[in-house]
Formats: sequence, C-alpha cells, structure tokens
Amino acid sequence: MSDGQIWEVEMYLKRQLAFGVGILALAAGVPAFAQEVAKPAGENSTDDVTAIDDIIVTAQRRSESLSKVPVSVSAFTADTLQARNVSSEQDLAALVPGLIVKSGQNSNQISFTLRGQTLDPFSGSSPAVLTYINEAPQSAGNTATAFFDFSSVQVLKGPQGTLFGRNATGGAILYETTKPGDSFGGYATLKGGERNYIQVQGALDIPISEAVKIRVAGDYNKQDGYIRNAKTGNTLGDTDALSGRITLVIDPSTGIKNTTVAQYSDFGGSEGAGGLYSYHACGETNNGYTLTATLDCVYGANSPFAPTIGDGPMGDGTWPGAVAGYLAWQKAHPYEVWLSYDLPHKAHSAFVTNTTEVELGDDLTLKNIFNYADAFARTPGILSGSPFGSLNLYNRTGLGNGPPGGEEFSTKAISNEVQIQGKSGALEYIVGAFYSKSKKKEYIPVIVGSELATPLADIAYFYHQRSESKAVFAQLSYDLTDRLKLAAGGRYTWETAKLDQIRGSLFNLTGNTPLKQKAKLHDPSWTLNLQYQIDPSNMVYFAQRGSFRAGGFNGAVVPFNDTNFFDNETTYDFELGYKFAGRIGDVRSRINIAAYRQIVKDAQHSIYALVNGNPAAFTVNVPEKRIQGVEFDANFQPANWFEFGFSGAYTDAKFTKNVVDLSSATGVAGLKIPFDTYTDAPKWAGSVYTVIGLPIPEELGQVKLRTDVFGQTKTYFSNNEGSITPRTQLRKYMTVDMRLSWDNISGSNISIAAYVKNLFDKLYYNSGYVEGASGGFNTAIWGEPQTFGAEITYRF
Repeated sequence: MSDGQIWEVEMYLKRQLAFGVGILALAAGVPAFAQEVAKPAGENSTDDVTAIDDIIVTAQRRSESLSKVPVSVSAFTADTLQARNVSSEQDLAALVPGLIVKSGQNSNQISFTLRGQTLDPFSGSSPAVLTYINEAPQSAGNTATAFFDFSSVQVLKGPQGTLFGRNATGGAILYETTKPGDSFGGYATLKGGERNYIQVQGALDIPISEAVKIRVAGDYNKQDGYIRNAKTGNTLGDTDALSGRITLVIDPSTGIKNTTVAQYSDFGGSEGAGGLYSYHACGETNNGYTLTATLDCVYGANSPFAPTIGDGPMGDGTWPGAVAGYLAWQKAHPYEVWLSYDLPHKAHSAFVTNTTEVELGDDLTLKNIFNYADAFARTPGILSGSPFGSLNLYNRTGLGNGPPGGEEFSTKAISNEVQIQGKSGALEYIVGAFYSKSKKKEYIPVIVGSELATPLADIAYFYHQRSESKAVFAQLSYDLTDRLKLAAGGRYTWETAKLDQIRGSLFNLTGNTPLKQKAKLHDPSWTLNLQYQIDPSNMVYFAQRGSFRAGGFNGAVVPFNDTNFFDNETTYDFELGYKFAGRIGDVRSRINIAAYRQIVKDAQHSIYALVNGNPAAFTVNVPEKRIQGVEFDANFQPANWFEFGFSGAYTDAKFTKNVVDLSSATGVAGLKIPFDTYTDAPKWAGSVYTVIGLPIPEELGQVKLRTDVFGQTKTYFSNNEGSITPRTQLRKYMTVDMRLSWDNISGSNISIAAYVKNLFDKLYYNSGYVEGASGGFNTAIWGEPQTFGAEITYRF
C-alpha cells in the first residue's frame, strides 16, 4: 500500500470521525431534530427503530435494552460477530476502540486492556479485565479461547466488582453461549482461506420434551501461521484446535429452571513468536540509568565468548554482524524470524457451569451460578526472537528436558454465587454472596547462554499459587420518578493469597526448607449511578464506582522477607454518559457517548532493576496514576439498504505519582525508578463502517457489502521509556476489512460470504513484549497481513 493510499484512507477516517462528532454534538441539542419515539415491544415492524436498537445486555445482572443501561458497555450479537469475522480474542479489538488485546511473549498468551488498565507479564497480578462465560468468572489461561457459538459478547468498561464475581479495575468481558431452542434445528458453517485455513463449526438443538432441551455445538479450527521460522522453513503461530460443548436446559414450568453447560477444548499448533524489535548496547546508559544489556554483552560484535557465539555465519548463537546485524535483517524481513528450533503449543481446557433459577414469587427469584474450570498449557519460547539463546524457556539440568521445553501452567478453580433478585413497587434489588477458590501450578524454566558449554544461568521457577475469595454484595435501584432512577450497590471482599515454592525451584532447590507465604487482604467495591430518561429516545446518566485488584505474591521473585509481596491496587472513577435510540429526521439512529476520569492508587506493575550488576525482578505498587477520556459510538440507517457508523476512544493516561523507591528491597541506596510512559493506551483509536445492500430481487435473498476501517495512534509497551527500557514505541496503523455476503440464496437456508482482512496489506505490530530490563532486548509481534477467506453456512 503506497503512502498516497495510506493518506487517502487516513483522511477518509478523519472525515468520518469528524462527521460523527458533529452528529453527536447536534444530537445533544435534542430539539433540533424531529424524533420518532420507539414503539413498545411487540409492535415492531421492518421500519421500527428497534430493528437496529434492540440489543439486550446483562451488564446489571438482568436483561435490559442497551440504550437503557446507565453504564458504558459495547454489545455484539452472534450475527454481528459473524459479519465482522470475529473468530478470536484479537478480533475484538477492532470492534471496541480503546480495547487492547495484547500478546505476551507469544501469540497464545493474551490479555485485555481497557481504559489503560492492563496486566504486566510475570507480575503475579490478576487480570485488570476479567472474562466471564455465562456469568461465571474464568481463570486467566495461556492459550486462546474456543471462540464459537456465542449468542452475545459484551464488553463492560470501568471498575467492576459490585455485581460480578471478582473485582477488576478495568472492566469485564461477558461471553454468553447459545442456549437450545424449542424446535429441532441448527446450523453448520464451513470456512476456508489462505494459509491452509479450514474451520468447521456447527450446532444442533435437540428438544427432548417441552421441559428438557439439549444443544450440542462443536468447532474445529486449523490454519498455518503468518510468521515463518527461516531456519526450519516452518510457520509459527499455527492454530489447531478442537472443541465441543453440550448444553442441557431443564425447565419443567414449575418455577425452576436449570441450565448446565460443559465444554472441552484441545489446542495444538505453535507459538507465534515476536521478532527482535530493539536492544540495549553493551555499556549503554539512558538519562543516567545503566541499562541491562545481556544480549549485546554476550552475543555482540565484541562478545567475550567469540568465536563460539556472536559475529559469525547464520547459525545457532551466531549471525553476520552479531546482534546489530540480526536486527537489521529482522527489519528487512517482516513476518520472519530465525530461531534455533520451532515452538510447538500444547494446551487443553474444560469448564462446567450450572445455573439454577427458582421463582420464589411473582417478582422474586433465587439464582445460583456454579463453575468448575480446569486448564493446562505448555508454551516454549525463545524470548529474544533471534538465533541467540540469551533467554530461552528450557533447562538442561534439574527439572528440564532440553529444547523446545517450555513453561507449564495448570489451573483448577471452582466458584459459586448465590443471589436473590426481586422487585417491590419502584424498588429493584439484588443481594448475594460469592465464593471462589483456585490452585495454579507454574513451572518456568530459564536458560541464559544456551549455546555455551556451561550456560550463564540454568534455573527454574516452580511454585503453587493459591487464592480464595469470599464476598457479599447488594445493589438497589429505585424509581424516584417515572424518568429518574437511582441505583447504589456495594460489595465487600476478603481475599487469601498463598504461595509455596516446589522442590526444584530456584528458591527451593532441595525441598528441605519449603517456603510458604500467606496474606489476607480485603477491600470494598461500590457503585452509585443516577439516570434520567429525558424521553423514550434520550437518556443521560452519572456513575461513580470503586473497586480493587487483590495483591499477592510473585512466584518468580525472591521470596525472602516477603520481598515478592505486592499490595492491593485500588481505584475509583466518575463517568458521565448520554445514550440515544430513536430517529434523527427519518434516519434510524443509535448514539452512545461517555466521558470518564479514573484514579488508580498503588497500581500493580512488574519491574526489573540491576542489583550488583544482575537484573532482579519485582512487582511494585506505583503510588498513583490517572486515566481520563471520551468514548463514543453511533450507527445510522438512512435506508433499508444502507447503514453506516463509527466508534472512537480518546485516552489520556499518565502516572501522576510515578517514582518507585527500590532501595530497601534491593539494598541499593537511592535506587528510584520513574514510571514515565503509559503502556497499551493509544491516544486515539477509532473505526468507521458502512453496510450497503446490493439491489437484487427480494426472492433471491440479500446481498451486502460491508467495509470496516480501524486505526489507532502510536503506543508504548514499556512504562519506563525514559529510564530503564527505552525504544518501546509502536507506530500508528490503520487497516481495512471488507466482506461480501449473500444470505438466504434464492430463498434457501444457505448463505455464503467472501472476505478480506487487512485489504491493503498494511504492515503493523499487534503488540510488544518488554524484556529490556531483564535481558537487554524487546520483541514485537506483527499483526495479521492481508488475508482472504470465504464461508458457507446452512441453517436448518
């Protein structure tokens, strides 16, 4: 794609965003337009605004229209997910500007960031944005989600904790699996495309009786990755996943309904490795800070181990021009790395959720939500993204078994929530209690200088993390008038965090003196919001919330004297929002806008510091940071054959009290490190879309062309750009996707579609991985290049 084409697309997006902001400004002056009130439920027609507006969400643990919920939430139906080609977590980022779906050390280790609330790698922290399936919290994994047969996906923004099981400072993502229908039927979808892509998924509803219904769904997904290992010729980032799900609903019409969902997934393929992005030169300093430079000091042009490693022919541990030469080659060869061996991925996951609802009265319901989850993942890694074995994930001795080795993560978790929902006159309420317990075993082998006869380091971190959470909560909403509603809620949570080092760990090599740590933590969460329904189409609201992220212990940090302990992260925010669902003139429209300001204290972040010339890891509490911004989305349907819309997020994030004092933890007097850049928070992110219906006879079906443009400004993947980890900025980018679909061909139950992702083959980075302070290098993973595909669906 030429610079001229990029400029044209950028100008197009800017014009569309400017137009959208103008629409928002005009819509704020409601009397300027003749607006048609949406018709009551049950009176819908093809011309009714609810044809595009009736999105039901459960952001407040009850079903209600998106336009009536006084919180910022993005919601997508199954049809939208299909139309936008959403088949993985990474695809969600283009749907929700401001949502960052970042890869860690490889493509399978992913986490979510919302409103600048992120998860640092190797921090030991819980996610800032939690995921739920059927209202049950899911433990963070190290493999992709089996992304199929969801009836909806909802993204809740801002601090959570009052109504949902676990506390979170950034938001929550709610996946809802499709439940069985009343009649026999289902669908089957076959997809295919570039890089040997094949995906087969489908579902079948089996009504045993009026009271017993079953849905069986499955998915098989296989594709070659778009990153190539130049040494072996094999691709990296391959997917090879098989999943099955069964849902049983027992509803005997006696006021009791029981829903059980069980799923098992098996994952193969390989890790999508990032390429070398930047490194620290041996002896380099940055603003007075001595930089960790293990990669260049060991493998650089003046390597003390030459000619064994460093400057030499293309090979394991050597490269023409050493580290500098390889970085130059890397930049000239996007989507390509030279690794000593490939990185096979192996994982499985299973969960069972059971939801029981009992009608205790006309307006009183008892609800119980149980969840069991079991997950395992093995993820090898050459963390430098290069032929140099400066930091690989295997051992030669002790617990290791040689390359490709890999980290191993296994998790078992249970949770149970009981709640009572009711209504009495103008009062609606929900009260309940929550309990969860999890056990994680993590094995992280590390070898430094693997090509040497005696490696510089050959160690393993090996530990159990245990957590237990207990909470009670209540939330009330009261109709002060027929237009004004007040809601208030609170939750108090007690957390117990435990960590014990397993024999063979760096901190427990013999097992004779096992180290066990325990901490009890607690904090409140709360919410207060006021919403005013100006008229049936316009609503404004104000929300104020607070929550926390529990502290704990980092198993990869020296545990003596509780050096590896980090405290609770606490937050509160203020949000002002406006929602419109109705008509602007003759145009069916929906508009959402929210402005917020969030304060975070004792923010949990991981950091490395040089102690006696060697890097040491810590999880620290940064005193304070502030995030503020504006989020908006809108869509308009001027005619039955034409729809367009836009969404955007402006984020202003910074550390307001940014200095962390490590002198007592390290014994190095005066060691203070500033947090001067903010990760995973582009200043602007936005998207524009159009849907055009092509003019064909109605009896032939519907043909639609959809175009999506997404872009974001530059971002950082290090919090310490000005001190210990420079050169971690990712440049801005913009992509264009298109999809042509033909639904219900000639009145049949068959639909087909063809699509292209990244139409203009824009080269960009999906995310970066900071290792500058631990290994003297940083890596970054490229985003998906231009990719064509097609699909066919049969519904019966």
